[in-house]
Amino acid sequence: MNWQITYITWIHFATAIISLQVVFTVYRIPSIRGRGPFLWMMALGAFWSLILVFESAVPTIPEKIFWSRLEYFCNMGIPLMFLRFILSYDLGGASWIKRHFGLFLIVPLFTLLLVFSSSYHSLIWTGFSWSPMGENVLIYHHGPVFYFAMIYSLLITVLGNILLISFVRKRRRYFKSKTWFLIVGSLFPLLTGLIYTIGFAPLEGLDISPMGILVSGILFFWGIASEQMFDIVPVGHRLMIEKMTDGAIVLDLRHFIMDINPVAMDMFMIRENIIGQGFDLALPSLSRSLEGKPEDSEYRQELWMDPPVSRWFEIMHNPMKSDKEKYLGSLLILHDITIRKENEFQLEKLADELTEMNAMKDKLYSIIGHDLRSPFNSILGFSELLAESYDEFSDKERKQFAVNISIASKSALGLLENLLEWSRIQLGRTPFIPEELNLNLLVNEAILLLRLNAQSKGIMLLNRVAPDQKVFADKNMVGAILRNLLSNGIKFTNSGGQVEVTAEKKDRQVEIMVTDNGTGMPEEMVRKLFNMDSLVSVPGTSNEKGTGLGLILCKEFVEKHGGAISVTSLPGTGSSFAFTLPGK
Repeated sequence: MNWQITYITWIHFATAIISLQVVFTVYRIPSIRGRGPFLWMMALGAFWSLILVFESAVPTIPEKIFWSRLEYFCNMGIPLMFLRFILSYDLGGASWIKRHFGLFLIVPLFTLLLVFSSSYHSLIWTGFSWSPMGENVLIYHHGPVFYFAMIYSLLITVLGNILLISFVRKRRRYFKSKTWFLIVGSLFPLLTGLIYTIGFAPLEGLDISPMGILVSGILFFWGIASEQMFDIVPVGHRLMIEKMTDGAIVLDLRHFIMDINPVAMDMFMIRENIIGQGFDLALPSLSRSLEGKPEDSEYRQELWMDPPVSRWFEIMHNPMKSDKEKYLGSLLILHDITIRKENEFQLEKLADELTEMNAMKDKLYSIIGHDLRSPFNSILGFSELLAESYDEFSDKERKQFAVNISIASKSALGLLENLLEWSRIQLGRTPFIPEELNLNLLVNEAILLLRLNAQSKGIMLLNRVAPDQKVFADKNMVGAILRNLLSNGIKFTNSGGQVEVTAEKKDRQVEIMVTDNGTGMPEEMVRKLFNMDSLVSVPGTSNEKGTGLGLILCKEFVEKHGGAISVTSLPGTGSSFAFTLPGK
């Protein structure tokens, strides 16, 4: 064969050698993501250059056509491998393309069919002529399918560029010093292919497309291998897809946000692009929660995010590593556990309430078993004495027995009323019907009911409430509060003492005070008065029995009205109970 080797042959040969060197170099680095399609792209570029070596050296038109047909495997396959290489990095917005990638093969296969049947039609080449410049250059006069196929290949390259440039634009802060690797590398095949297609090659007949592929491959390899541009994002996207129902954030080595999925954006009510920003600036609360934690270890923790987020999250930290166990960054998975935490708090509250109810139940049994038995023992004891030995006792003794029976009966009745009222409160069956009431009349009614008790001990009950003082309250509850506090005052006041009721308007509330000049109480007893767990019961000045349950009722009734109850007392000087009700 009479080879005609020219400088064009040597240009293509040099391009092939360099392309093969890139192929072998990439082949020895198995950790590069997208390595398969990248190797095919560069191998096809090297093969294209080798074909051009032979095509530029053979002397006859049929021989040149033979090698030119083989070129179409390369110029139709390289754009597809470039797109496949870009898609291997999960750059976003390309799920449909990945699922239907096979459709992109239709035009290349149809073109190859027409290329190898070109002797029967003029769709690929309409004619051939030798270049007037010599140098063994054959000029191909192209048909419509050639231009259609070239435009298709250029559009595939443009699509890959759009995906890649979109990726860089979203991460421009992080890729500020590396952007030119991506942009220039992705544009070179596009520009060189366009130059050859429209006939603007620097030398007539010189196909510079493989040189564009070579430059692109070198720049991409430099960026991938040396700068590790894509090491972190693909790993993060892969895990994000697996856990896409939760929020996910990808951080690089320097704690810059490399990606964040829509769920996480919604969780933190983010309305702007924060990719490329520092984690501590974009999400300071979340960043502070991870301070001091090991970056290269997996861990979980629960975190409450303050308003406006106002949610509980379980944060799962997943370190991302290369095949050689090199730490690349972190993937944070955020699971909203607000409902679970609320249920836990509710269960804890219910457990506390159950414990409290058990304590109340035990206390109730104690009251029924001990305190309620005491007055009935007195009633039974004195009534049996009268029934069995009535004639043996004097009138004075029989009268005293009757008084004792009356006192014990009233004590038992008061205790039963308090127990029933307390049980209705616990079951939520106590009706609450607030209305406008005359406080002075309510105090008079309570004093009238307790007048005999007070007279039997020689105690004065005084109503010093203004005649027109109004409150907005439930009549039955206020009556129970006044009766219990007045009974308490009578119980602990000596003969000749007094118990008085006063009221004072304070803003929108009325403060009512029930004051006695009785025995008073030490401070440690005052602290226990309204505590169900430590009910205080001491005998009165006439040895009256009690349970302390009445004060618990007073507290619950007052709080039902939105008020508060308190007591001040000193031993030997008496006590003063104050509570508030809504005024009118």
